[in-house]
Amino acid sequence: MELVGFGARDRASVDRQLLVSATHKTCRILGLIKMTLIKLENIRLDYPVADISHYSLKRLVLDTLTGRKRELDYVRALDGIDLEISDGERIGLYGPNGSGKSTLLRLLAGIYPPTKGTMLVNGTLAPLLGLGAGIRPDMSSVDNIQMLLRLESTKPTQQLIDQIWAFTELEDRYRGYPLKTFSSGMQMRVLFAVATYASRDILLLDEWLSVTDAEFQKKAEERMNEMVNKSRALIIASHDMGLLQRLCTKIIHMRSGAIEKIETVDQTPSA
Repeated sequence: MELVGFGARDRASVDRQLLVSATHKTCRILGLIKMTLIKLENIRLDYPVADISHYSLKRLVLDTLTGRKRELDYVRALDGIDLEISDGERIGLYGPNGSGKSTLLRLLAGIYPPTKGTMLVNGTLAPLLGLGAGIRPDMSSVDNIQMLLRLESTKPTQQLIDQIWAFTELEDRYRGYPLKTFSSGMQMRVLFAVATYASRDILLLDEWLSVTDAEFQKKAEERMNEMVNKSRALIIASHDMGLLQRLCTKIIHMRSGAIEKIETVDQTPSA
């Protein structure tokens, strides 16, 4: 490669940068250097909360006449979160209800912006935070599939829709039926197929996704295991400590929106 207008010192500098870049790339391939996929520094998240007891007609009239502005109260959902997740890590979030597990997942998914702190995410995200969010029961199953794909900024091509529908194992005649006419098991098949149609770098799970349809359960379980194995990082929130110990390399114990402790899990098979 000819570097026009570069002196010897410039060429040497470029050569060193190329060498460092190539070395880091080789090390990542060999697993010697693990890339940071997620980094959170001093993250805080506050929810605005209005006291509805003050929202009377009399209070509204008085506030309007006097020009008094209502001040919102805030609930601190996350506080002082410092976390770094690298390639290959499997992270479990554990704690009682209200500890901040699901809120942290939604923050990582970009649903909630942090009130304070810095957040870095390198890689594509698959936020599987519950099936059924955003569906329109009055629309046909195919229209719902198209809408959910667009919400993920994915073009709903016919080939992709056919691929998703094939996974449901439902008859083609149901494609044009409104989703509200489906049984709960049939709806779950469609929603699960859309949610898991593609692997991503970072997999976010709020509890382990499963289906109640016994005939479909094995296929769904295999799809979930495949997604976990293909992902570069997994973050799963669950109340099931046994599940987290089987899946994860680290378990983060949370309480009152803060990290209480981080437990390393030994995944070495016993002799």
